[in-house]
Amino acid sequence: KYQRNITRHMQTLMLSLDKNILDKNSAVAKRMISYGRESDLFIIVPDYQKRTVELSQNVIVHSTGGGNKLQQFFRFKKISKGVIKENKINLITTQDPFFTGLIGVCLKKKYKIKLEVQLHGDFFSSDYYKKSGLKNLLQYCIAKFLVIKVADKIRVVGERIKKSLLNLGIEENKIEVRPIAVNEEIISAKGGNYQPKINLHEKYAGYEKIFLNIARLEKVKNINFLIGVFVQVLKASPNYLLLVVGTGSEKLKLENKVKSLGLTNNIKFEDWTSDSASYIKTADCVLFPSLSEGYGLVAMEAVAMGTKLVMNDVGVANFELKPSDKVKIISLDKEVWVKEILSI
Repeated sequence: KYQRNITRHMQTLMLSLDKNILDKNSAVAKRMISYGRESDLFIIVPDYQKRTVELSQNVIVHSTGGGNKLQQFFRFKKISKGVIKENKINLITTQDPFFTGLIGVCLKKKYKIKLEVQLHGDFFSSDYYKKSGLKNLLQYCIAKFLVIKVADKIRVVGERIKKSLLNLGIEENKIEVRPIAVNEEIISAKGGNYQPKINLHEKYAGYEKIFLNIARLEKVKNINFLIGVFVQVLKASPNYLLLVVGTGSEKLKLENKVKSLGLTNNIKFEDWTSDSASYIKTADCVLFPSLSEGYGLVAMEAVAMGTKLVMNDVGVANFELKPSDKVKIISLDKEVWVKEILSI
């Protein structure tokens, strides 16, 4: 059931939480297909429906079926057991050091297979994850005191995360930095080759300047702070627009706050877009106020497209990105942000 006809030297089991992998046309599925050129790849993801999707000859995805978190944990383990028993798995790789990381540790100990843990966030260099609720505290402890200690390799997306791991005493030879690639189409935009499919100044005509935030609408992305900043900005420049693009558990709360402030004409929300390049290219400035960030692909894309960027010192700031005329790295202080936005 879980066996592949191909028997190349390298066979990898990936534990992921990204359901978009099941969609053959998604960007993440295409990325998995490219990984399959290096290794036979078996991927397990959570989904309400139990199914198997063959992305390519070398990449097969199994979904777990529905259930709560505890049920999903055991379903991940059961499917993993089937894949491991019917194939010659050389490596287990997990999307995070929390839920999938814990499953990875269990599988490593039972089957004596090397474990690679991916870190897409900077979980250890600040107190955010220790002080943002019991769930995050529990995940933080699992990651710090178990998963990253047991892992044979830790793959990180940026130099900031590598530095935080070194500060925890992780051996440097266990850490691999593999940045998230910026889409080639976006890279070409700086030279003027990219033609936006959507122009924000046409879509939202009449605004003097349009400021853009693209993010998961979760507390860590700090959109509530950004709304507070814009309240002050609009007192000086009432014809500015803040456009927040994304979905998440905080969206309704944020929308209600904007309504209560009477600012729905100047702070607008859109759901996630598959055409972020057009939005970034045609905005006057991208705002990036995240509380914690392992990398910051949106920030990298903004710079690649030549769009102005204001961000605080997280993720790629002061590592992959340095301050310049178009890149402003500032403290997370409301008045500083107001002043910087008004200077754009």
